Amino acid sequence: MSVVIILAGAVLVIDSRLRSALAAYVVFTLGALWVAHPQGPQTSAAAIALFAALAFVKVVAGPAAVLWLRMRYRVPDGLMPSFNLGIRIGVVAVALYLARYFSHAQAFSDAPGATTVFYAFFASICVVILHRNLLAHVMGLLALGSAVTLAAAVFAPSLPGAIELADTFDAVFATFIAIAVARAVIQHDPHLDMRSLRNLRG
Repeated sequence: MSVVIILAGAVLVIDSRLRSALAAYVVFTLGALWVAHPQGPQTSAAAIALFAALAFVKVVAGPAAVLWLRMRYRVPDGLMPSFNLGIRIGVVAVALYLARYFSHAQAFSDAPGATTVFYAFFASICVVILHRNLLAHVMGLLALGSAVTLAAAVFAPSLPGAIELADTFDAVFATFIAIAVARAVIQHDPHLDMRSLRNLRG
């Protein structure tokens, strides 16, 4: 599953089209949820319900909000990358190298999925940094929430589900705030270029 998460994260960072990047985000999140899903004979019904709610928000509600915004306002499919394809591929390679480097630190050496966790965080942040389109930033925030879920499963499997859910909803709430901002930006720039935020008033 680590390979799936890494490849989906790479597509999310590199791709410049909204639909394919959103599909990569869904695969990325499903991979993280598969690693984090509650299991074992002691799993309670409450834990399963909490996880199901988390999965719904991440896999259904978030992407649906992005697609609704695109169709409602006819937003172009391009995510307006700030750098060319070669640089974006290079950034993915550097992110993977840094993930492997940090995963070998003594504090994380006993966690078999540490490389995937660090890569998930780096990839999510790179999505925001490397694209100017506000919807790419929304997907980056959603992916960051999935990285939090993955980190909780790998580094602290006994972490209470409510704490994990609260941490994830921080990213989800930020996502819907970003969508609200996008509705305001689109009045000035239908391409949702982040530079248009400088022109907003009120």
